[in-house]
Amino acid sequence: MPRKTNGIEIEIHPGPRKGEDGKPLLYVRPAKGHKKTVADMELFCAKYRGLSRSEFIRVFELALEVTTMWLKDGYRVETPFGSFAPKLKLMGEHTDPKTIRGKDVRYAGVDFKPCRRLVKEAGNGREGFR
Repeated sequence: MPRKTNGIEIEIHPGPRKGEDGKPLLYVRPAKGHKKTVADMELFCAKYRGLSRSEFIRVFELALEVTTMWLKDGYRVETPFGSFAPKLKLMGEHTDPKTIRGKDVRYAGVDFKPCRRLVKEAGNGREGFR
């Protein structure tokens, strides 16, 4: 049987949880080694889109600076990639809002929700997995 040569390369791994048969549940992820960096994107845009390397980096640096500034102030930031929002966590179990103080709220990271266009474009033209 011929081997499939198109589509996204995947790896299958056992997970920490076990299924009904006692065997580990499997999960799938893209194959290792297929990683692109901002430098790769910078070179691609310079070569195929006519954008100079310095312009590209400056735009991303400014976007990162402004986005983090607004996230620190508690705003949700909408971008062409999706929206970013500060993720907050309430420490302990509280049933009355009046008992919550500033020290009970912790920063838990950044919540990212990709825009519909990004999700749609990322899935277009895929010919399955191998």
